Amino acid sequence: MEHKLSSLSGDLVQPDQLLESPNDNRLFVDVRLGEPADEFKDYRDCHILGAVHAQIRDVFAGPPTPDSGNLPLPELDHLERQLQAWRVDADTEIVLYGPSMALAARGWWVLRWAGLANVKILDGGLKAWINHGGPVAQGETQRASGSPPQRLHLSGGGMPQILVQDVEKLDDGAVLIDARDENAYLAGCIPRARNVPAAGQWAPGGTLRTTGEIQDLYEEAGLRKGDDVIVYCGGGVLSALTVLTLQALGHQPRLYVGSWSEWSKRPERMARSAMARS
Repeated sequence: MEHKLSSLSGDLVQPDQLLESPNDNRLFVDVRLGEPADEFKDYRDCHILGAVHAQIRDVFAGPPTPDSGNLPLPELDHLERQLQAWRVDADTEIVLYGPSMALAARGWWVLRWAGLANVKILDGGLKAWINHGGPVAQGETQRASGSPPQRLHLSGGGMPQILVQDVEKLDDGAVLIDARDENAYLAGCIPRARNVPAAGQWAPGGTLRTTGEIQDLYEEAGLRKGDDVIVYCGGGVLSALTVLTLQALGHQPRLYVGSWSEWSKRPERMARSAMARS
């Protein structure tokens, strides 16, 4: 299966598909996570024409607490206010991209979790868009003013997730996937987790690998259709991409948003991880 994963999923879109079907109610979101000032400068230097800037910590995550992971889910009211500022209504097509597919996937997962359906990830991001002749801009996008759009009435629960107390009680039949790189996984992981680095799912050019290549990664990890699959990473970013590709291949994964950054905050959980390694 050497075709693109977007052929199996409406959540992924190719640049040529967007260029061939203009939409006046389409919003591009440039998703970032690094040092805010540097990321905002990079966005201002070059972004897809009309794209708004979104720092994950400000838009697609809430403030961390002493017990949470580094990137807990945002408050729905806060997320809705941001979407209204971007003039998003119930019919807006939202297309996310970022320096990596995983950053865009975090935004996609949060918006889908919040109840929005017309949300897509641009395969290959800005580089692929430019390679296909897509228009770009500099500066900062200012959304058109006017009467505010109707409330979206967001409600969490649109995507399957699992909380830490349920991860602690998983039975032996569950398959736990750690989407971090191998070094992070070897330094410490949740007991019984299998390492399938999300970074292995995109090619050097930034586009997702073929359907067959991605499927091979999961088969090598022993994943089978019908397995109860839970995915985590460091803070719920890399794992969001893993959720996307698993769903495209017919699985029904649950995301542990708190991930290792939450799990590792309790000594008793770290002791379980250490025992599993011994």
